[in-house]
Amino acid sequence: GGANFVVQIDESQFHHRQRGGRGRRAQAPVWVFGLADTQYTPAKGYMEIVNRRNRPTLTAVINRVLNPNSVIHSDEWRAYNRLRNFVPNCIQHDTVNHTYNFVDPLTGAHTQNIESYWNRFKLKLKAMKGVERANLQSYMNEFMWRDWYGLDQTFDNIINRINIDYPQA
Repeated sequence: GGANFVVQIDESQFHHRQRGGRGRRAQAPVWVFGLADTQYTPAKGYMEIVNRRNRPTLTAVINRVLNPNSVIHSDEWRAYNRLRNFVPNCIQHDTVNHTYNFVDPLTGAHTQNIESYWNRFKLKLKAMKGVERANLQSYMNEFMWRDWYGLDQTFDNIINRINIDYPQA
């Protein structure tokens, strides 16, 4: 975000489905909150497991990762009401009511990029045949890192990132 760029926010549920209703019961679903920066194609994002989907929890995540002067697009989930009052880096907040539209006809607000981001990550999990709940955040971190810094030349990108973040004295 930042500099009037649009960041879309949304939450998604991750859960394990039992096959054929046999075996152990599935664990309770995990809620993940995410932001997608739409200045990139495809959008690049940030994901974090959240224990609650209330305003204090979600705005704490937004305040930690959102760049100044960002525009936020979201659905009309009640935790997002009056979001600008709780997120200083947000200069504008537009919403879309999914009951009526995928894209708000007045503002053009939509959440399709963050939905696409969820789908890309969930496809990765599906290809891996799922992950243990305890490792989910770690897999999300890897997915985000590869998304931001590239799938190719991963080792070189890690070394370059270390040099940037930890310069030699």
